[in-house]
Amino acid sequence: MTRFEKEISGKLGDFWKKHAEKEVKKAVLYADQEAVVEPNGAIRWIASGHYIPDDYCEMLEYAGYHFDRAATKRAADAQEGKFLEDYSRHHKGFTDEELAEARAAFGPGTRIVNVFTGEETVV
Repeated sequence: MTRFEKEISGKLGDFWKKHAEKEVKKAVLYADQEAVVEPNGAIRWIASGHYIPDDYCEMLEYAGYHFDRAATKRAADAQEGKFLEDYSRHHKGFTDEELAEARAAFGPGTRIVNVFTGEETVV
């Protein structure tokens, strides 16, 4: 059971149930104004072109919003995969400024790892 399901069902108490109900109303209003449903049923934000995250889709689905959650998840996964692929291809290592920030944050001689590329660097 997701956090949202626990909240909306009242399992976490009346406060969280009311909170979830308000969030659902806001999600629907925001989706109506700021999102578009594609012909395949996937829903994405107009401004950024990013597909709506699954936790947000969960609220829209609960409200009976007309879109395809599975199509949205597939499209979001593909979009994320393309982003990571592009990032890995174009990332040329850390800039001097980024390395200086890492040294200040973690201390000189610390090994850091880029979680997207797996690149290891000693700062």
